[in-house]
Amino acid sequence: MRYFLDFDRTVFDTDAFKRSMSKRPTLLELLRQFDAAAVEFLRHDPNHTRRRKFLRTWGTFLSHGRFTFTPDELRHFLYSDVEPFLHSHTCTIVTYGVRAFITAKVTAALSGLPVTDVVYTSRKKGRTIARLCAAEEGPCTFVDDMHFQLESVSAWCPNVHVIEIRRNKDAGDGRWPVIHSLDELDQQTRYNNSH
Repeated sequence: MRYFLDFDRTVFDTDAFKRSMSKRPTLLELLRQFDAAAVEFLRHDPNHTRRRKFLRTWGTFLSHGRFTFTPDELRHFLYSDVEPFLHSHTCTIVTYGVRAFITAKVTAALSGLPVTDVVYTSRKKGRTIARLCAAEEGPCTFVDDMHFQLESVSAWCPNVHVIEIRRNKDAGDGRWPVIHSLDELDQQTRYNNSH
C-alpha cells in the first residue's frame, strides 16, 4: 500500500505554525538575513546556483518574513502520529502552494524522516496522483483535508482510496471516509479493502 499524503493540516499543524509565524522577527533580524542573502546573490557564480537559491528563498521571505527554516524550528509542528506513520508505511507527500515557501517548509519539517518522495504541484492534485499511481502495482490511498483536492483525485483516480482528514475533529463532507489522525488510516484502509 502506498500512501499519498497532503502536507498542510494532514501531517503538519499549519494553524499552529501560522500563529507562531505571526510573531515576526525584529527589523535587525531581517536586516541581518537580507545582508547575507544579498552577498550570495551578488557573488559571481557561472552556474548561477546562488542566484537560483536566492530567488527560491525570496518567496519564503515575502510570505513569512524569513528566508529559511531549520528542522528544529518546524519538526514540532508535525502532528504526533506522523513520525511513527512515516517510519512504518510507504508515503509520498503531495503538496500544493507557493513553491518557494512550501519547499522551504516541507524540506525542513521532514528532514531526516523516511519519506519516499515529495511532489509539488501548482494545480489540483488529481492528474498528479493519477501519474504517480500509474507506476504502482498495489493499492493506493490519498489523504487530504481540502475538498477541491479530494474531488479532483476522486475524479481522476477511481481506483485510489480517497480519505478526508479532519484534525480538528469536525465532521467531514460526507462524500469520503473521514479520519482524525493517521493512526486511524490502517483501520480505514482495511475496511476499504474488504468492501
